[in-house]
Amino acid sequence: MAMQASRKPPRIITIFAKKLGGILADYLSNPKLLGQRIPLKDRLTVKLMLSLNKKFYRRELLFRDYSQKSSDLLIDYVMPNGHIEKLHIESIYYTEEILSRRLTIVSKQKSLPSNLHMLLLMLCRYNVNDSWQRTKIKRRHTEPSVTDTYFKATATTAKKQCKKLEHVSAVSETYRKKYGCFQLVSGRNSAELIEEISLFDLIEVMPSPLKPEITAQSTWFVPLIERILSSLNENYGLLRSCGLPPQEWRGELSIGKLRDLKLLKRTTDELLKMGQQKELNLAYQQAFLDIQARKTKNPDKLAKVAGFYDFMEFSQSKVGTTLLKTEFNSFEDSGKDSHGFADTLAAEEECSSEMDSALKNLLTDYTDSFTPLTAYFFEQVLILQRPLYGDKGLFNDLQFRRLVAADEVYSKMEEEKLVDKIIQKIKLIMQKHVPLSVFVP
Repeated sequence: MAMQASRKPPRIITIFAKKLGGILADYLSNPKLLGQRIPLKDRLTVKLMLSLNKKFYRRELLFRDYSQKSSDLLIDYVMPNGHIEKLHIESIYYTEEILSRRLTIVSKQKSLPSNLHMLLLMLCRYNVNDSWQRTKIKRRHTEPSVTDTYFKATATTAKKQCKKLEHVSAVSETYRKKYGCFQLVSGRNSAELIEEISLFDLIEVMPSPLKPEITAQSTWFVPLIERILSSLNENYGLLRSCGLPPQEWRGELSIGKLRDLKLLKRTTDELLKMGQQKELNLAYQQAFLDIQARKTKNPDKLAKVAGFYDFMEFSQSKVGTTLLKTEFNSFEDSGKDSHGFADTLAAEEECSSEMDSALKNLLTDYTDSFTPLTAYFFEQVLILQRPLYGDKGLFNDLQFRRLVAADEVYSKMEEEKLVDKIIQKIKLIMQKHVPLSVFVP
């Protein structure tokens, strides 16, 4: 199986796994979606883009470009039905490049299938046709065969996928020759599967519809999806936590180097925040030397940090030059389990009546906890769900601008930092006066 991360995945991955699991279950168990003009694979792609387009996921999961307003990153996207939707470019990129990536075989037992293969296997067993219940995935050198009608469509699609996939990793090719190809086996039938499969390959080859009770199988369903997302997201998430745009650094840095860079960036942030260093360059240098000292086992040979033996070498490299030019507080620190409550509440239009009531009561019952500025922001953004930008956005609101100008601290802040600061203030009020269970999705 694909390597399972030893660390607990970020909370956003757990949340997104539940969301993705619900989408898959709804789509694959709905017989009305089969045989439609728009293929199930394309429907899922669009659904995921629209889901990731929500503020919550843009803030907590996707890369955030602090140099631009979110509204400037929305582009026209033509849907399969011909309609045009405004989508955030990162929601498109994450769906088309990250969620569409094929999982390679990276475990010590390289002859075993990936977690995506295992998801395909388990979903097959929940098909409404009980003939799929004893489905298995095996490596075989024998030729595939199709005997029963129920298996034919899946076998045909699987064969097309194998022909279309031109290249696989050297590891996959080696184990394919040694143990044979992966085959989906059901009764007297078998079909060759592609060695490295993606989520969208799975949807395409998946026999549907599934039994509705798939949604209740939380003992394996969502945890398996969570492991898959952790593997797919690892490179993207590390780049994001380092403040490096994933689209610009695709394939340039190994996972090991990225983990070092994330630690380097976090250590640098702490040195600056604690006042031990006041200049970014000096903070990075101290962080580099501290990490190198901890990693060095042999005093006669210094350990590498992100592939570099000394700080000068790092500072003159492409990645070092990029990080040293960027203000530390403009990075996204995904290492912390932080959640922007403003985005969480407005994210997916899932605010219950309990939540609405709690929000309104908070503002009226604890007036003393708010300043005029935070109270107005709370009312407009959280209760009325008003956008920040655009013609009707809060930043074009004369009253809000006056409140900001009247505050000595907030008036000097850029818009993004201003919003983050206000959200943190409101979050503290919420944590003090309202049960967190009301607000956590």
